[in-house]
Amino acid sequence: MANKKITELTALTTAASDDVLAIVDVSGTAETKKITVANLTGGGGGDEFFTVNGACYIGQTSARAVPLGSTTGESSVFGYTNVFVIPKNCQLVSFTSASQSTGGSVDIKPYKPTSDSNLSTFTPLGTVNVANHTNSGTHTFTFNTSTFNYVVGDRFGITVTPAANLNGFRYTCLFKMT
Repeated sequence: MANKKITELTALTTAASDDVLAIVDVSGTAETKKITVANLTGGGGGDEFFTVNGACYIGQTSARAVPLGSTTGESSVFGYTNVFVIPKNCQLVSFTSASQSTGGSVDIKPYKPTSDSNLSTFTPLGTVNVANHTNSGTHTFTFNTSTFNYVVGDRFGITVTPAANLNGFRYTCLFKMT
């Protein structure tokens, strides 16, 4: 390599996170250093997050798959309006919701549905409950364990089971890249 220009080297088409690049650090005295792809793309090692939001009308007290985005209703089937394909390896951290009406006790259950099918076909990854989902503010359900890890290509769906009709319902799912 000492006798070749960087432009003369063989191209690498896919970089692994532990591959090393040359970089010129211009803070202070300009000095050539090395950096891994992981450190370069991670923005200095900070966590990266993304959100999925939705809003709908929930007029049932049975388990309902909530839509991803906004639509008028929920469903008893995982399908194209309520399943999100995971774009990066990540972990579900939290689910924050607010409702138009007090729903009483509410269960939130994330899933990895493998097809478009009735909710009863799938087993939830877990359940988080709020004892009294009121219409006065937001409620945050925390997941944030490896049980709720997703990999690229997994399908993500979530159900809400209220004790009473929630009517207007909005939410945000927070994911952390892993």
